[in-house]
Amino acid sequence: MFPDAGIILICFIALQNPVHGNDIMKILIALILLAWGLVFYTYVVFPLLIALFAKLADKRAAPVSSSDDTNLPRVAMVVAAYNEERFLQAKLNNTWEIDYPEDKFELIIGSDGSGDDTAGILKRCTDKRFRCFLFPQRRGKISVLNDLVTQVDADIIVMSDANTMFEPDSIRKMVRHFSDPRVGCVSGKLNLSHGGGVSGEGIYWKYESWIKRNESKLGFIIGCNGGIFALRTELYEPLPASTLVEDFVLSIRVMEKGYEVRFEPSASANEPACGSARAEMIRKIRIGAGGFQALGLTRGLLHPRNGFRAFAYMGHKVLRWCVPFFSIVAFLSTIPLAMHSVLFQAILALQILGGVISIGAYYLSGSRKLPFWTRPVSYFYLMNYALFLGFLRFLFRTQKVTWERAAPTALAFGTEAQGVGAQRAFESGNGG
Repeated sequence: MFPDAGIILICFIALQNPVHGNDIMKILIALILLAWGLVFYTYVVFPLLIALFAKLADKRAAPVSSSDDTNLPRVAMVVAAYNEERFLQAKLNNTWEIDYPEDKFELIIGSDGSGDDTAGILKRCTDKRFRCFLFPQRRGKISVLNDLVTQVDADIIVMSDANTMFEPDSIRKMVRHFSDPRVGCVSGKLNLSHGGGVSGEGIYWKYESWIKRNESKLGFIIGCNGGIFALRTELYEPLPASTLVEDFVLSIRVMEKGYEVRFEPSASANEPACGSARAEMIRKIRIGAGGFQALGLTRGLLHPRNGFRAFAYMGHKVLRWCVPFFSIVAFLSTIPLAMHSVLFQAILALQILGGVISIGAYYLSGSRKLPFWTRPVSYFYLMNYALFLGFLRFLFRTQKVTWERAAPTALAFGTEAQGVGAQRAFESGNGG
């Protein structure tokens, strides 16, 4: 990631000895300090504060696993699928290998107007634990989920995606938390295949996973992993058909009701990473637009009455969504200063270099990759560029609620994707 601390230190020194003593220069330096300071806070200071608070407050007893299956809650896994023929049979095979009592588990999949063989694969499945609903019109994921949940007759809903493969014990490890009546939602850990993709997403997800583990010790996490999370059925709240990031909004709504949202890192699932930075960008733009939309849907959590949860929402998500704007302010403020100072010429050059690395990562594909050390840099720039484009789509209402599957890594298309054994070969790399 960009060396924020070094920039802040240089700007602070320059502020004490301003270029030509010009007040305008002082203002520009102050803007750079503020902008990069907020970036440094959301990516470095906030996670460290959460880690400190978690260490001080980590007195919660570990959830108890019952060896008596009669005490386990009834579980329904719910999946919305669109053109998932490539992964669907592997998903079905993976699900039947999950270690959970057959009489207390069912899988419900809805096809969202799929145009491939998704419906055919679903109709050919005859397992007694399975139900499918074939919706002729494509409406978007949240509309399908809203309809499917009305068909659920279980205590716990497990949300998943068609290309997400669960470890056999993942559901048991999530549902054990619900023995505590304070818990309303539990997120598992999503591991990305192929080292986390080509642009450093795996590194970022490990970092996010660390933050989530610390937040969970405090009784909440700011957003679940959409491919693997569980919630009490009665807490599911139908969301507007235009909702883009339903996993995030659903988990925040549970928190707003006063329940705990926990992270269970030992409940893991595997998912193929995007095969190129370009495919990853498409997905990130959608997530960016969804984040700004979600802010309006979940703004109630920012109320001071929510205390530490409001503090965490602001530090972990809201400020991070604003990083593209902080970066623009810092970059534009650096340009006039670079005309008068070698120090700011160096800062400007570093920012431009980060952009060049990101462009290289975006256009390279296949076996052509930039060095590994460049991945955090390119991911930081591309992620925030996608956030900015997502903001524009949110602002002008141009982001569609229907989605297209981003192209995954080549590993996901081979025979390895046809069973659980190869899914376990996926390398770990998750968090957020």
